[in-house]
Amino acid sequence: MPRSGVPLTTCSLTSGKGIARPWKLVYYRAKKMFDVNNYKGRYSRGDVEKLKVYQALHGNDWKKIGELVSRSSLSVALKFSQISSERNHGAWSKTETQKLIKAVEEVILKKMSPQELQEMDSKLQENPEGRLSIVREKLYRGISWVEVEAKVETRNWMQCKSKWTEILTKRMTHGRDVYRGVNALQAKINLIERLYEINVEDANAIDWEDLAGTIGDVPPSYVQTKFYKLKATCVPFWQKKTFPEIIDYLYEISLPLLKEKLEKKMEKRGTEIQTPAAPKPVFLFRDIFYCDDDDDDVSGGEDGGEKS
Repeated sequence: MPRSGVPLTTCSLTSGKGIARPWKLVYYRAKKMFDVNNYKGRYSRGDVEKLKVYQALHGNDWKKIGELVSRSSLSVALKFSQISSERNHGAWSKTETQKLIKAVEEVILKKMSPQELQEMDSKLQENPEGRLSIVREKLYRGISWVEVEAKVETRNWMQCKSKWTEILTKRMTHGRDVYRGVNALQAKINLIERLYEINVEDANAIDWEDLAGTIGDVPPSYVQTKFYKLKATCVPFWQKKTFPEIIDYLYEISLPLLKEKLEKKMEKRGTEIQTPAAPKPVFLFRDIFYCDDDDDDVSGGEDGGEKS
């Protein structure tokens, strides 16, 4: 119970009023935003050494370690996963990719409520050949990447999350080139115009789920990654600019150039732009969690590179 004496559920429900999100998500997001230990900046060499020492003393008691180094428990857990052991780099092997897909599936199923699992079991009992479905948000939201990392073993949590976004995007879009050639140009144009239209002061206020439709049926993290690369390549000294200044630059300077470039490419015969697919609310398990001969990473870049 909070210090105010008001039950947690009451506080959470009141805080989430008017926000189109489950109250638990609103609560955890607010808790993360207002935890001062989430804004300590980069870890220095001294911080990293302290983290190693405290982990050796206290094991994986991240709450205790977080208190000792004045960081959030999530922050120290994720940082330690990056430095704790050697990890592979570069292209993912077929075995690694298959382990990742299996690990994500297991973590998602583990997080489901007993009622959800019981419903799935009942459907399988009634029809063993039936087609089980999963709500799209469960495919990327609330996944414990530390758990996934432990199951994959050869990659850290950031690599796992990045690779899963690549795999999930490919399977959600059925392998369509949603961000290549003229489609990429149109997607950038759509994204800039939409960000300018919503007119927010802070990137944290953006509903990336809603913006995903500017590119197609893709996960929100995919759109976030593309926006980051867009501002990093188009906006000079973007680190020193406020979010509105970045959007204004993209809209006033980059947008006309992108439209001109697209217009020239469209003059070529046979050039067509795909209409972004509307996000599907539900997917079949079998369309997402499967392993095939295409699981080898042939992109040649670190963690998937620019593959769409």
